[in-house]
Amino acid sequence: MKNYKFNLILGIASAVIFVLLIIFTKGWMDLIHQMKHLQIQWIIAAAFCMLLYWIFEAKILQCILFLTEKDYKFKRAFKVTMIGQYFNSITPFASGGQIMQFYALTKQGLGAGSSGSALMIKFIIYQTILTVYSLILIFWKAFLFRSNTNHFYYLIGVGFAVHAGVIVSLIVFSTYRKLTHKLILGLSKILKKLRLVKNISTLEMRINDNLDQFHNNMVIIKHKKVLVFKASIYTILQLTMYFIIPYFIYLSFGMKGAHIGSMIAGTAFVMMLTAIVPSPGAMGGAEGAFYIFFSLFFASNNIMAAILLWRLITFYSCIIFGFYAIKKN
Repeated sequence: MKNYKFNLILGIASAVIFVLLIIFTKGWMDLIHQMKHLQIQWIIAAAFCMLLYWIFEAKILQCILFLTEKDYKFKRAFKVTMIGQYFNSITPFASGGQIMQFYALTKQGLGAGSSGSALMIKFIIYQTILTVYSLILIFWKAFLFRSNTNHFYYLIGVGFAVHAGVIVSLIVFSTYRKLTHKLILGLSKILKKLRLVKNISTLEMRINDNLDQFHNNMVIIKHKKVLVFKASIYTILQLTMYFIIPYFIYLSFGMKGAHIGSMIAGTAFVMMLTAIVPSPGAMGGAEGAFYIFFSLFFASNNIMAAILLWRLITFYSCIIFGFYAIKKN
């Protein structure tokens, strides 16, 4: 918990530093001028998209949990979602979200098996849809970004490779069970030799249990086609809501002319890039990636204010409302 508190403080500090950076580079009066002349209805639309992003994630979780908990309420799923959003935002590589969601589900009275399975199935569907969605956008908008962002465009490939690598690993794990078992046990023996693991038999037992659980999840995915289809549609809608937020921020400055598809692609590329940034909430990397890709659309005098608004809506809102959900849990 101390690490989480440290990461939270780091997140708040980054926001303060970013605001100070804008003030000293653009001036306090310029920032106020930008904010005063925003078309507020588009900011409300952007914030509403973020709310829908959370709602769709909660619907995905509720949909999957209906397999074992027929009366699982949306309110409970939404609370677990916001807890995940909070810990994703304050941990490197969003590594804390699933762990704390698992804890929250078991605290709600769900079994460890049901909770773990639901979160794993949700993760598999999300990763698959995100990878396919991003691949389509890369092919669709490759020329625009490659010709205007110099070599930075190729960093998208690194982020995409990370997401695609997860999918390939999942396919290998599900298809070649014996091979996966041998590889993981071989890795555990290496860890023992390096004295990073004391009791290898306990580790092997946990590996076997987790592999069995994983394969059971893959069986569910293969045979519950209606469930997978429904969760996939929700995931597509969830990602689209997130990807479209910068477009509404763009409109709030009274600007016109940018293609909505290009801005959706830009957000997806920012997400690809931040996948390789190890800081909590991809701090620093997210702002930098947004600047690189969205300088194509925003004017030089409002790009910094746009980044601030985008991070307030997509990142700091998760910390604020997620923290409230934790306190109510």
